[in-house]
Amino acid sequence: MRKVWAVIRREFLERVRTKWFVISTVLGPVFMIGMAVVPSLLLTRGGVTAIAVLDEGTGSLAERVQTQLEGSGKFHVAILHSDPEREAAVVDSLTAQVRSEGIGGFLMLTPATLESGNAEYRGRNVSSLGDMEVLERVVRQAVTIERLGRRGVDPAVVQEAQAGIEVRTVRISRNGTAGESGEATFILGYALAIILYVVTLAYGITVMRSVVQEKQDRIIEVLISSLRPFELMLGKVIGVGGVGLLQVAIWGTVGFATMRYRVQLLGLFGVPTGAANQFHMPSLGADLMAVVLVYFLLGYLFYSSLFAVVGAAVNSETEAGQAQQPVMMLLVVSLMLSIGALGNPGGQIGVVGSLVPFSAPIVMPVRMATSDVATSQLFLSLAIMGASTLLVVWVAARIYRIGILMYGKRPGVGEILRWARQS
Repeated sequence: MRKVWAVIRREFLERVRTKWFVISTVLGPVFMIGMAVVPSLLLTRGGVTAIAVLDEGTGSLAERVQTQLEGSGKFHVAILHSDPEREAAVVDSLTAQVRSEGIGGFLMLTPATLESGNAEYRGRNVSSLGDMEVLERVVRQAVTIERLGRRGVDPAVVQEAQAGIEVRTVRISRNGTAGESGEATFILGYALAIILYVVTLAYGITVMRSVVQEKQDRIIEVLISSLRPFELMLGKVIGVGGVGLLQVAIWGTVGFATMRYRVQLLGLFGVPTGAANQFHMPSLGADLMAVVLVYFLLGYLFYSSLFAVVGAAVNSETEAGQAQQPVMMLLVVSLMLSIGALGNPGGQIGVVGSLVPFSAPIVMPVRMATSDVATSQLFLSLAIMGASTLLVVWVAARIYRIGILMYGKRPGVGEILRWARQS
């Protein structure tokens, strides 16, 4: 055990002291804080665009559009009245003002707008989906009110009937009504899927590259002379896994603190409390954090053992890049299943994905974050995952024992299976 601990200590310290570890560990919290701050800043610090409305005899439609657009807080509107004979000259003049940045754009309203519902906006920035959505919604509502008004319907009644309706989504768990919205639940599940995928892949590949490097430098023969191959593989997997666990723990702590003290954090950037509460952040409970850590450890052991086998079976980084594709595809499929489970956590994709060993490390935490999972399913998944991980580690150790001392032509699948049976 002392020899294994020496390998664990070496692998852990060697990676924790690197610039890559420090940079990636710092960037994680920066990204989380940015995700908490940026949306609220965008909601409170959006600019006002000056535009013109070109009215060609639409009656009160242009004034109604002007009132509603300025009421949205996104536009400052000036109305220009024209007629079909002067349309080309006025359009050229407004286009020149847009090019010289005198105005942001102009909206063209004609009598045909009331009949066909077609209007045209020409502007310098038409890629702002939020502004264009407001513009389209205001024109649509104004045209509807104008049409009904011309047919004798009171515009005030129409406006009252078209008053904004918001359906708030709130998650219900076994403990009662949760304080998070549907959007927050989706964000939490999606973020967990991406983080687990990236961390498992990154540290699994790190194990593989470490094995390949030691084979290329012929250090492996020296190491095998003083400890057994299984001890070497176990030390590598645990040492590198400790680095990943430390990084995930740091990210989790910062994420928890960011969500818990979000209002105070946004206050440092000058965001009012009311605006901070408009963007709902997901919540992290102790039970969810425990599930994420357990499945991360099991998933890491599962995949890092497979990556260690890949490293033991090849002779160079180039061969490793080709041989690792099957293992990477398993992780990609797991990520796809977890995204599919976001839409229906209790559906067939989610349930099956949380029970299959290669996908459970990502799918089950996503299900736990987005819905209630039956205790029986959780324990069954853990039992299957635990047994599968032990089996994979045992088989990987048998293959690793022979592969690390093999050089020359890369073995095929049949030969690797023969190593597992004969070692």
